[in-house]
Amino acid sequence: MIPLSTILSRCRTRYDSASGGSSTRWSDSRLTDFVNEGLENIAESTLFYERYTTVPLQANRTYYDLRGFTPETVVRVKSVFSTENNLWLEPFNPEKLDESWRQATGVPQVFWTRGIYWLGVYPKSASDSSTNAASASYLRVYFAGIPDRFANTQMVLADLPDDMVPALEEYVLYEMAAIDHKSDLAQYYWKSYMGREDRFNKFVGGRGDGARLNRLG
Repeated sequence: MIPLSTILSRCRTRYDSASGGSSTRWSDSRLTDFVNEGLENIAESTLFYERYTTVPLQANRTYYDLRGFTPETVVRVKSVFSTENNLWLEPFNPEKLDESWRQATGVPQVFWTRGIYWLGVYPKSASDSSTNAASASYLRVYFAGIPDRFANTQMVLADLPDDMVPALEEYVLYEMAAIDHKSDLAQYYWKSYMGREDRFNKFVGGRGDGARLNRLG
């Protein structure tokens, strides 16, 4: 795990070497802002920061309001596991259902989202978790979010692999070059950043498939 202080030091060293020096004074706070912006971009683009929350099933309820269960920094619901039948719900488009779907009850099989915070399931559960705590059933909702921002120079981010930290550096270097009006250098760093982001995106996609298979197994 690489602390923020190391990332800032690397950015300064690399930029001085590539640009031949800069008249801009790059404070820790300013560079930290760039690092956090890059971190948020990576999180939104790759969905690497995955967490889950547990939502009690309720009888005759199609839509669940996830506010209060998920943080405000949630980006997207990725998958849903039901303890009622110990199965993963399949993502689904409710527009494919006929007009009678709103009355159907049973064990939820599919899910969809409306915006960020509304989760829909079909069919709606016939049982209510609140009636019998011993046999209560839940939806385990896995979501991608935005990790905590770097707040001090010794802070590390355990969820971001060390070999992806250079992507943050490339983002910072792009911002530095753009502010210094070094357009060619800025374009170079932006292209490098996007390449790293794309590779990380593919890695996260493969990691998610493997994790789901492991949980199923």
